[in-house]
Amino acid sequence: MSLFSNKIKGLFSQPVNWHAGPLTRRIVLGLAFFSLFMIVLSAEFISDKVPLQVGQVSDRDVIAPRSVSYVNAIKTRKLEEEVLANVASVYDFDVTVAAKAEETVTTIFSLAKGVVADSTLVTLEQKATKLQAGLPVPLPASALNSLVSLDTAALVSSEEYTKSTLRKYFQRGVRDDGFDTDRKNIVLDTEQLGLGKNAEASVAGIAQVLLKPNFIMNVRETDKRKQVALANVEPVRETVKKGEVLVRRGDVVSEEQIHVMEELGLHRGDINEIRIFGLAVFVLLVMAFVLGFLYKFHQEILQSDLKMVLLGLIMVVTLLVGKAAHYYSDFAAPLATGALLTAILIDSKVGMIVNVAVAMMFGIIADHELRAVVLTMLSGMTGVYSVSKMKNGYSLAKTGIYLAVMNFIVIGATGLLEQVNPPQILMQGLHGILGGIVAAIITIGLLPYLEHAFNITTSYKLLELANPGHPLLQRLLLEAPGTYHHSLLVGNLAETAADLIGADPASVRVGAYYHDVGKIKRPFFFAENQSEGENPHDKIAPSLSTLIITSHIKDGIDLCREYKLPQIVIDVIQQHHGTMLVSYFYKRATENEHSECIVEADFRYEGPRPQKKEAALVMLADACEAAVRSLSRPNVNRIEVTVRKLIRQRLNDGQLDECDLTFRDLNVIGDVYTRVLSSMFHHRIEYPDALKELERRRTKNGSSSKQYAGKEADNSSNGKNSDGSSE
Repeated sequence: MSLFSNKIKGLFSQPVNWHAGPLTRRIVLGLAFFSLFMIVLSAEFISDKVPLQVGQVSDRDVIAPRSVSYVNAIKTRKLEEEVLANVASVYDFDVTVAAKAEETVTTIFSLAKGVVADSTLVTLEQKATKLQAGLPVPLPASALNSLVSLDTAALVSSEEYTKSTLRKYFQRGVRDDGFDTDRKNIVLDTEQLGLGKNAEASVAGIAQVLLKPNFIMNVRETDKRKQVALANVEPVRETVKKGEVLVRRGDVVSEEQIHVMEELGLHRGDINEIRIFGLAVFVLLVMAFVLGFLYKFHQEILQSDLKMVLLGLIMVVTLLVGKAAHYYSDFAAPLATGALLTAILIDSKVGMIVNVAVAMMFGIIADHELRAVVLTMLSGMTGVYSVSKMKNGYSLAKTGIYLAVMNFIVIGATGLLEQVNPPQILMQGLHGILGGIVAAIITIGLLPYLEHAFNITTSYKLLELANPGHPLLQRLLLEAPGTYHHSLLVGNLAETAADLIGADPASVRVGAYYHDVGKIKRPFFFAENQSEGENPHDKIAPSLSTLIITSHIKDGIDLCREYKLPQIVIDVIQQHHGTMLVSYFYKRATENEHSECIVEADFRYEGPRPQKKEAALVMLADACEAAVRSLSRPNVNRIEVTVRKLIRQRLNDGQLDECDLTFRDLNVIGDVYTRVLSSMFHHRIEYPDALKELERRRTKNGSSSKQYAGKEADNSSNGKNSDGSSE
């Protein structure tokens, strides 16, 4: 596994500058994952096993290779058509149609009376022409000529008959589907009035023109009723048993038989180039969506080929798992796996985007089932929320429970929204519970392999390293117990401030536990491991002492690599002293007679300076804990002065220039360190004189005084900076 991990890291190692990176390799990677997405998503409609078509005579027996229960789409569609045919359309009554028609009738006959009474108009053609010019609606020539042929009395009676005819039809209701029939019936009804040829033509012509539908179909309400009716239609389900003959040799293949073979994945349909093109465009859009988000908000991920490969691999594996579950139930698909793995291994925000992308692509696999897409999105979001602040090793187990509960709620809510039958909702909810738990199980199983293969340090790995039973911590405890105790205090101190300034508490704690592990090589050269009165630095030159003190950084890095500790721990070890001056030995060296030959750079750590908040927290906690421990009579005021002084010294020395700590962060760190150190190193009360005398007598008599007497902490300054901090 280690060899495989090294090969991956070597294959995708790259320069820091994005534009200087190998563009060809990125294009190849993009095309590779595009192809994988296309294969996974298009396999449903590119089958190539039994080349039979509807109406073709089968040249073979087709036998079901397995049992399957499926929805007979053909029979279900016929049933739905029958139900829809029985749903009555909803119409809205428009009262304005009749009123407007009656007003128009009045206008027409009023104009006609004026034209007939006009003595300047001699011929019928002149009258018809003038009347046509003033009419609000065009009339057929027969109705127009008949109208101008009537006298005033006939016009009055014709007007009333026209209005009564229209009222008759409007009161009964005129609809689109019966409009043509009503217009024909108007002619028949008019002929029965016995008004005469010209009057009948006028009445019928005007009524036909002004007749309009006054019952307007309410499309929205009609569709709503149809949807309700469809929701109550139970899909026609059929079951095919393993070994059942689907098509016999010599049979004419029917559409239903083709459908059964498609359900079993046996039929080879024609490749639809338009569908393939549409799928390709869709996949490219989803990939562009993810890449655009990374370019805008996480360029450091976009610039890492290794992380991009991991991201693509997570998405492909998640879709494959979802595709496998699709044959059982879309609601049982453990698609939250992708969001969980991305959030844990890369970033929580990126996990959200991957979750959306996977949900959109799963919509293709799930045949555009909106409920499955919504379930995938909300389930993945729940997973990201639950792991974004992992504190203990049981988080993923809890996440599985959260996912199961969320899946059940979402399936129930969307099922009720779509009016799915309660028994079916319950079964789908159970599938959702299974999917949530399986997602957590798959994540737990894949996580260590992906961590190791892609050299990613997660909270789980850090929690393992923080275990006191770790071999390297055991060595530190046995060979340098003072350093071990000091490291625990530094870890507790730094972790307390980590959350408040946005640093990773787990990284800070583990980094602090191992920051001085290099002192194992020469433990007695460091003050916390020395006995009273014994200091080997008194016998050697300050320059050699400095070399020994600073070498614990390199020794710690070597030990970390020997025990295969992650890079984040190595970074803390390498950076927790930055390029600080070993002031105690530098001062001793300058007091010698050859002080003018002393170069300050020779008494500084090699660095680098802290690059992240985590390393800076350990640097400040290391110095503050050691300095406060060296105070003879610590109290809150003295501790606060010491802490603020040490932070200010490192800030002025430029040690914090390369990390993203703000002045506000430094102020918060000072407050937290003061409060915690005050509780650690509070001043002990003195015993009364009577008790002291009792202790003196017991000691004289050989009795142990440890169970009564307190000992005030007073650390020697041997091997410490002038500010009291440990070297």
